[in-house]
Amino acid sequence: MNVRPRWLPLLLLLGACDCGSNPSPTRCDVATPCEGGESCVDGLCVPNPDASTDGAPTDAPSTDAPPPDVPMVDAGPCRAISGESTLEPSPVDILVMIDNSGSMTQEAEQTRANMNRFAEILGMSGLDYRVVLISRPDGDTGVCIPAPLGSGEPDCGSGPEGRLLAIHQAIGSRNAPEIMLMRYPDYVDFLRPEAVKVLIWITDDQARDTTADAIRANLAALEPAGMFDDTIHNAIVGFYGDTPATWGDEGAGMCGSLARVGSVYLRLAGCYDNDDMPIAECTPGLAARVCETDWTEIFEGIAAAVVRGVPVQCEFPMPAAPDGMTINYEDVRVSYTRGDGTNEALTRVADEAACTDGAWYYDDPAMPTEVRLCPALCTRVQADEGARMDVGLGCFPILD
Repeated sequence: MNVRPRWLPLLLLLGACDCGSNPSPTRCDVATPCEGGESCVDGLCVPNPDASTDGAPTDAPSTDAPPPDVPMVDAGPCRAISGESTLEPSPVDILVMIDNSGSMTQEAEQTRANMNRFAEILGMSGLDYRVVLISRPDGDTGVCIPAPLGSGEPDCGSGPEGRLLAIHQAIGSRNAPEIMLMRYPDYVDFLRPEAVKVLIWITDDQARDTTADAIRANLAALEPAGMFDDTIHNAIVGFYGDTPATWGDEGAGMCGSLARVGSVYLRLAGCYDNDDMPIAECTPGLAARVCETDWTEIFEGIAAAVVRGVPVQCEFPMPAAPDGMTINYEDVRVSYTRGDGTNEALTRVADEAACTDGAWYYDDPAMPTEVRLCPALCTRVQADEGARMDVGLGCFPILD
């Protein structure tokens, strides 16, 4: 299935030079003229030349010339620098596997009721998401997603944006991993290799004849290579306590509707191996009890975890300076014009560690090649359709 993703436009304007907003003995503008017989050329005080920048004598008459006591100010070649950039939201592919056995009536109802809220949170964050749902669509334990994410009955397919691929396949109490692998050829083309993969396992039982390590290995072996390199598992399953040692301890909590403790799925979500040892460089997901009667907070929690776990990129290349010019990186200013037309001046910080909402930083302060928005600002900008970033450049000529 070919689905066109919704890109959020972000216009990056590299504006006219502003050479001298922080005056110094060698910088100038209309309000800060040069002294001592120097002239302002491209925003820099230089000795009076014999000729102007276009080769005409300095005393040549001109109807456009300012009065003699006002030095000529030339914005310089930087005024012609312009360009635009499209910010592409970070892609995330979500796979939902739900047990359709006879004990899952309430769980199916909660899934149907909360999937649109789940999608809404992802959309508000600016993520470019797709959802693969493996479930039978009919009956008390089936899941047919209503609009807008799904089409609702009778087709039980995707909504108008094409973000849902529904695989109409019944899943039993204990075979969700097997079904997911078996039906992979039916949804592999819907997935994007570069997207973070988020898996949501929903069952009141335990996986049969497999382990958490085996599931990870099977996912890693799927083609194309690397499809599941960046994966976050979430488990809505039965358990009592919140640690591997107490998952099966009935005295550690309440969960009366489980059939078996879903320890395989809990190990996946918690980034534990088969021996319950933490796995390095693994992003944990959310573990939630299947016996809860209202799953609103569960799905909102998973959505929030997805937003936190998916890296969002807001990086824009610095332009090359025109011939004979260099950029003063201390004078570069960035502002954010929201989709509603209001403007927000942004603050430069030293690096990502110093980030706040409303700030940006250079990739390399000593030799910048990129302007980078801080993560909180990046999320806001990506979710703001029609947003624009304006970058004002400070520049001056290179003198021999």
